[in-house]
Amino acid sequence: MTNLLVILLIALAVGTWVNIRRVQESAYKAAQKACQEASVQNLDGYVALKKVYFDRDDKGRIRFLRRYQFEFATDGAQRYKGYLVMQGKWPVIVEMESV
Repeated sequence: MTNLLVILLIALAVGTWVNIRRVQESAYKAAQKACQEASVQNLDGYVALKKVYFDRDDKGRIRFLRRYQFEFATDGAQRYKGYLVMQGKWPVIVEMESV
């Protein structure tokens, strides 16, 4: 019985890790797309998880959100911050500081 519990906990941990990595990869692709559309350079090649929270949508349903941060530059000298809010693997909000 305890072996089964250990196996289930390991499977849960691995599944959670895979899910987190998939969402982070989707966030990175969304950040790259936002930078490309704004004609700016995406810096450092990653997104950083800043916040995990619950919120309600327009219809009052509760949704699970993750907020990621990324950095970009127009000329390579000055860094600016951008933020992505992800619901599952899909970006809900993309915000970029004014240049």
